[in-house]
Amino acid sequence: MPPWFESLRQKFEHLPTARKRWLITGLFLLAQVVIWSLVFEVLWYGDRSITDTPVYYQYAGRMASGMFPYRDFSSEYPPVAMLLFSLPRLISGSDYTWFVVAFEVEMLAFSCGIVVVLSLIAWRQWRSIGKLAGVLGTYTVFLLCLGSIVELRFDLAAAFLILASVACFITDRRLAAWLLLGVGLMTKIIPVLIAPIFLISHFRRRQYNQMISGPALMLVAALAVAIPFLLAAPAGLANSFLYHVERPLQLESTWSSPLLLMAKYSGYSVSIMNSYGSHNVFSSLSNTLAVLSGPVTILVLLFSYGLYWRRSKVDGPLQWDSSQVIRFAALTVAIFIFGGKVFSPQFLIWLLPLIPLIKGRDRGLITGLFAAVLLLTQWEFPARYWELYLLQKQMVVEVAARNALLGLLVVVLLVSTGRESRLEAAAAPEAERVAG
Repeated sequence: MPPWFESLRQKFEHLPTARKRWLITGLFLLAQVVIWSLVFEVLWYGDRSITDTPVYYQYAGRMASGMFPYRDFSSEYPPVAMLLFSLPRLISGSDYTWFVVAFEVEMLAFSCGIVVVLSLIAWRQWRSIGKLAGVLGTYTVFLLCLGSIVELRFDLAAAFLILASVACFITDRRLAAWLLLGVGLMTKIIPVLIAPIFLISHFRRRQYNQMISGPALMLVAALAVAIPFLLAAPAGLANSFLYHVERPLQLESTWSSPLLLMAKYSGYSVSIMNSYGSHNVFSSLSNTLAVLSGPVTILVLLFSYGLYWRRSKVDGPLQWDSSQVIRFAALTVAIFIFGGKVFSPQFLIWLLPLIPLIKGRDRGLITGLFAAVLLLTQWEFPARYWELYLLQKQMVVEVAARNALLGLLVVVLLVSTGRESRLEAAAAPEAERVAG
């Protein structure tokens, strides 16, 4: 070991614990800047052949010219997403190149926010410098595994809101938790999946008033964002949500994989057509599978909520395992991605901050499975996406394998007892428990 390294290690060891925590957090914040400014701009990470930023730029330009969303032009994105498109335009003006730079900086800010919140939750869960570094390191590695798509989509904002809401809830900042869910609902509907977990937790902790006030606060926050658009163009705003319900079976979805494999190995007839902003699969079974995807996903989600109901039962109102909230938040999001009729690569961004916080003996397995899902996704998108579009056998099999691994991840999250995390919580000092 070099002398200079040993000297740094000794200095670090003698620092107060609080300084160690924030030094490590600061180093990982610096790592975010390096990844955004250098790594994502070189080698295969620099591939910008498929990106949604032109669409964001177009919407931002319309708003900058005075047009009102949903009334003067239609959009498939909720109001907060439209705001996220507008902010970079205020900085960049009409220059598209600078708009992309400003948008990437905006997503960098959300990623840095995720690092800070992860640091707070990780310290609360483990009280260990090593575990803290491990959680932040895992999140950073996940970013690299998925690739530069994280800076070219606005899904990091939704991921941040999910994580921040969970963080507020497990630290008993319930007002903020539900309000963040409401804002998240107006950013991307996915955060609403966490609401039943919050409701069950309230019931188990005998917080019956919060079972009413919490959802009410979520709706108030959502309405506060939506009211100007509801007054101006209620039908247009509703369409931004209904648009996604009406979408057909998307090429990369789990439900499409059997059809594409049948096409390659048994001559089953499929066609790929562009609609609803994506490439979709059409065949004799595609409509049936698209219709089935919704009810099946809902049933699995209900099963997961029922499982959380059983596992969240504790010996007393003060003995509440907040790590189960994190595990089941990750599970519900994973179920939605796996079971949906649309599986865009950026959906995996929603899970990036949650998986590193999983506790229990299966933590390594879960982390490894998710890393494999991310790597296979980056292998396919964007560089080899057109090979999938042309139904080349290698990419059809690769995407099917990716989807199967995500399904396995869902199963692992479902079948784990979570006993280890409950034992850790029971052994923690009373001061570290969440008050009822």
